[in-house]
Amino acid sequence: MSKLTVMQKVLVTLALASSVAPALALDYEAKPINWCVKAPIRLVGGVSGAVVNGAFCGPVDDGYHWFLKGTKHVAGKFGDEKGAGQIAAGVPTGGSVGLVLGGGYGVLDGAIHGFKTGWSKPFSRWSYITMEEK
Repeated sequence: MSKLTVMQKVLVTLALASSVAPALALDYEAKPINWCVKAPIRLVGGVSGAVVNGAFCGPVDDGYHWFLKGTKHVAGKFGDEKGAGQIAAGVPTGGSVGLVLGGGYGVLDGAIHGFKTGWSKPFSRWSYITMEEK
């Protein structure tokens, strides 16, 4: 075997390495690279949506709707859902209970909604409000 110079050895090594390189290349469609790049952004979007919805939007929205439901429920038990006297009696009893329970439920419901929407559409306006996208 003949003696190879250092330059020839480097060239042979580079030729062999370049012939094997395509086998070592990542197949971007088969590998979850896209998910790995998007996951941190989605996580931050989901957490921020959960915090905003769980702390503000969910309790206000559900507290308001449960307040109305509780008031109507008690007014209906007094005889007429739309009567002024029945509604006046239903506000301090059924309305206040509905407000407290709805606010508590809204924390959990808003946080779940905010995380799910924030994960699928990070930092969109729909991840920060409890309404569904139309």
